[in-house]
Amino acid sequence: MSLDDELISGTGCEEIAVKFDHLVLTRFNVRSGSIPASEDWLRHRLHYFRDVCCPSIRSQTSRQFRWLVFFDSERESWFDDEIRRLSEDGLFEPVWVEGRFDSGIVASVAAKHSSTEWLITSRVDNDDALSRDYVEAVQSQFREQAFEFINFQSGLQMTDAGELFQTFDPSGAFISLIEMRTNEYPSCVYLSPHTEVGRHGTIRQVKSHPMWLQMIHGRNLGNAVQGIRVKPAVLSAYFDIAITAIPVSRWRLLASRTSSAGSLAWRVIRKPSRITRLARLVRIRIGMAIKAGD
Repeated sequence: MSLDDELISGTGCEEIAVKFDHLVLTRFNVRSGSIPASEDWLRHRLHYFRDVCCPSIRSQTSRQFRWLVFFDSERESWFDDEIRRLSEDGLFEPVWVEGRFDSGIVASVAAKHSSTEWLITSRVDNDDALSRDYVEAVQSQFREQAFEFINFQSGLQMTDAGELFQTFDPSGAFISLIEMRTNEYPSCVYLSPHTEVGRHGTIRQVKSHPMWLQMIHGRNLGNAVQGIRVKPAVLSAYFDIAITAIPVSRWRLLASRTSSAGSLAWRVIRKPSRITRLARLVRIRIGMAIKAGD
């Protein structure tokens, strides 16, 4: 059986599911400082949450998980009503956080929602999406490991204009943590920024079809398009969301891939030490382009 076959079938999940609890975690508008999110920001993010994030969680092939979404407890009635409406069918459990948010709050909440020897925590941002078999695929990586991060390298990016790109990330915002419960409070996947989790433990890099979708819009300034343009069929093959990608011609695909190659070359020129990682990126992107097809 190939790795992709194992990921799709979820081999072994039925036998081992009772050994762990699996929590999918999302930070919505929790505060790192003293200023709460504006109403304009909240309404903007609710659009993506409703049309991108929620449908992708609802369509998961495995239901053996709980979705906890963290919100700032300081809220207006319209927002409270909207969250109640979105969560009334049990899709997610709102967790209202007073004041500043940190990893200790996540650990405390996770401890109350977990009673098994092992805990899996996975993260997804409020404006992004998971492939319909993401939860099943994460759980198929369970090996009774003491502490290990699980990262699916391959994912998609989509702009507000509907342009779809395939990319990879060695320590992305969709990473999971499998840990054995040895203390009262678990570590959980939010123990540090996703780009730095390698300092805390090993990261198992899993090859797969695109397992996550990152929306690129004007209010996530930390993200930028970094992938290869692909056709809309790649999105519909693995994701269930309420936003569609726009068609792309063969010539536009070729132009996008040529542009990406030039961008990679320029990055090497600017910083030669990147050549090893970028060479690996080129190999992966060529493989993705071939798999995605023209």
